[in-house]
Amino acid sequence: MNTLTIIVGGILGLLFSGFIIFLFYTIMKNLINGRKFHHSLEQQFNKLRLSNMLAALGINKTRYLYQTRVQDIQQQMDNCSNCENIDECDERLSDSDLDISTIDFCNNEAELIEIKQQQIRKQSENDQAESDR
Repeated sequence: MNTLTIIVGGILGLLFSGFIIFLFYTIMKNLINGRKFHHSLEQQFNKLRLSNMLAALGINKTRYLYQTRVQDIQQQMDNCSNCENIDECDERLSDSDLDISTIDFCNNEAELIEIKQQQIRKQSENDQAESDR
């Protein structure tokens, strides 16, 4: 082999190795930043009545936070923060029989109904998949 071929091959190998290491570093950094962001979002979310509303309606909060668009979550958090129905919300949340059809007082009613329906559809799909096995 020619010396020039070995040098060029070595340089290309080093560049490729550097690219792979940089790619791995970037992916890991993004994963860590994503976890930190979602943890921060969850802390803000837990301070609102919206968190209690999800629990009362049987909506999985973790799934909600990781599968719903951040813009939608922030809009719903803003709706909850700016709500003027605080007394009614607290009263209904203290009731153990809160139903999705009785949250007409909530600024996030339409979104919560949609989320609950999506959860029901996914659950029925999972149940169907398990019964097919």
